[in-house]
Amino acid sequence: MMFKRYSKEPPEKPMSEPHSSPYNLSRFSSYSPTEVETKPTPPSSEEPETILGENISVKGQLKFDSMLRIDGTFEGELLSEGKLIIGPTGHVKANIDLKEAFISGKVEGNITVSGRLVLRGHAEIVGDITAQSLSVDEGVSILGHVTVLPTPQN
Repeated sequence: MMFKRYSKEPPEKPMSEPHSSPYNLSRFSSYSPTEVETKPTPPSSEEPETILGENISVKGQLKFDSMLRIDGTFEGELLSEGKLIIGPTGHVKANIDLKEAFISGKVEGNITVSGRLVLRGHAEIVGDITAQSLSVDEGVSILGHVTVLPTPQN
């Protein structure tokens, strides 16, 4: 979305007068919708379609198509063929079965990823991991079995 910028003008009246404004607001009285240009933002495959914020707690079944980011708490069942991002403040109590996952928070449950699993920062995993490709940062904690599947040969 594009907006027209307006700059501050010097105060016309001293600040000590009650209800006075240091800005000249007269130019806003003639506002028309044509001054604002809106451009639709194309959906990006790298942007999450849903974000569970840091102060959000959800229990139940959650279905999503492409990408979900969890910075809060989720407990239940995740259903998708897409990607999952669990931020550093994210805490998930669920078995995860997805295409790709990028985890920086805490997961209690088994993780099965048909593609790439990336464990970042100080991620904590309590459960078994099965992945086609696995990347683990120094500082990650895993309590469970890890299975990295062989790459299919042509």
